Amino acid sequence: MDRAIFFDLDGTLWDAISSLCISWNKAMEEHNLPYRFDEIKMMSYMGLTPIETAPLAFPDVSIDKGLEYFKICLDSEIKYLRTNPGKMYDEEREILSMLSKKYPLFIVSNSDKGYIEDYLDSLNMNEYFVDHVCAGDTGLEKWENILFLKSKYEIKEVIYVGDTLKDYKEATKAKVKFIHASYGFGKIDEKVFKISNLKEMLDIVDTVFDTFN
Repeated sequence: MDRAIFFDLDGTLWDAISSLCISWNKAMEEHNLPYRFDEIKMMSYMGLTPIETAPLAFPDVSIDKGLEYFKICLDSEIKYLRTNPGKMYDEEREILSMLSKKYPLFIVSNSDKGYIEDYLDSLNMNEYFVDHVCAGDTGLEKWENILFLKSKYEIKEVIYVGDTLKDYKEATKAKVKFIHASYGFGKIDEKVFKISNLKEMLDIVDTVFDTFN
C-alpha cells in the first residue's frame, strides 16, 4: 500500500460518552463501589491508556486496585456498547464509503479489546476498514500500534486522524502525518491540519498527503 488513513475512535468516529457513563456507573453499582461518573469526567479520560486513566478515575486507591476497578468498568462498557452504541457523526457512513474507495482505512485506538469491535459490529461499519488494533490487543502505545499496522501492510505514507493533543503527539512519535478532528473532545494549539466535521476530510486528505513532513 502506498497511502492509508488511520483513525482514532472516540471523538473521531463516534461519541460514546453517554453510553460509557451508564455502563461505568452500572459496574460500580453492581460491585458496591462508591465511585460515580459524569460526562465531564468521562471526556477527560478519552484517549488515555489504562495506566493513565486508573489514577484519575480512582485517585484514593493504589494503582493496582485502580486498575482492577478500571477493568471492571471496561468489561461493563464492552458488553453495554454491543447493544447501546455511541453516536456516529454527520454523514459518517457516506464519507467513509467514499474515502475507502480511494484509500485503505484503519482504526488505531488506546481502547480495550472488544471496543473497536463494538463500533464496527453494532453500527455495521466493518466493510469500510481493512484492519484495526488497540492497546488491549497488543499492550503497545498508540504510536507503536500505528507503526505496527504500517509495517504489517507495508504502507509508505499514513495520515492519522484524531481529536486530542495526545493523538497529535503519538502521530508525531510515529512520524506520520496528522489531521485534527476539532469537533471531538480535545483542543490543539499547535499549527496542524484541522477539520471541523468529517465531510472536510474529502477536501483535505490529498493536500495533507502531498505536503512534505
